[in-house]
Amino acid sequence: MKKIIVSFLLFLGFLFFTEALEVKAEDDSCDYLTYQEIIMSSGKLIKNFTEVEKEEILLRSTGPIIGGVVIIPENQSVKATYIASVKECMENMGSTPIDINVDYSVETNSKVSFSSSGSISSSFGGSMSKVKAEAAMKANVEYSNSTTKSVKEKKSLSITVEPLSQYMVVVKGNLTISNGMAEVYLFWIRTEYGAYELVTLESQYAALEKRSLAQ
Repeated sequence: MKKIIVSFLLFLGFLFFTEALEVKAEDDSCDYLTYQEIIMSSGKLIKNFTEVEKEEILLRSTGPIIGGVVIIPENQSVKATYIASVKECMENMGSTPIDINVDYSVETNSKVSFSSSGSISSSFGGSMSKVKAEAAMKANVEYSNSTTKSVKEKKSLSITVEPLSQYMVVVKGNLTISNGMAEVYLFWIRTEYGAYELVTLESQYAALEKRSLAQ
């Protein structure tokens, strides 16, 4: 019995020691949450999960476990398209063309954004880092990329606005989305849980769109 107690105390000390060594990663950018539109080829974003759906996902959990993180995927590497922003360039109600320059910016390298809800979203210590690492491994995402900040590059576009037309620059692109539920356990007790989402920016570009204003 004494050996069991000693082993238990050593294990507890090991957990707290490793937790103390955990370095909190810089918060990942969640710019995708501000996008005007995201269309997934299947599934949905975690912001659209209902409480009933979250509970149904949790029923698939392999927990409880002695300690660590349990990831229950719902959508894995789902392809999506998005519209980040729409910039109105100009309406030409006249009878002659007008030449203008439009400034805009696009993100020039891929990044992985992470967002969460529930008690894991307010986690302190190393729990959040562990959830990110386990979720990224499940989704086959390179975890080192998840703290890489994307570079925004400013560009300029010359446009000839035809008579009785409206031109817009639409910033759009492609994403890969993985999400689901996560649980954190300590000695078979679930201490935190909530939804998670990993979004990989695959591409971003500007598209020129024209609309006729003729009656």
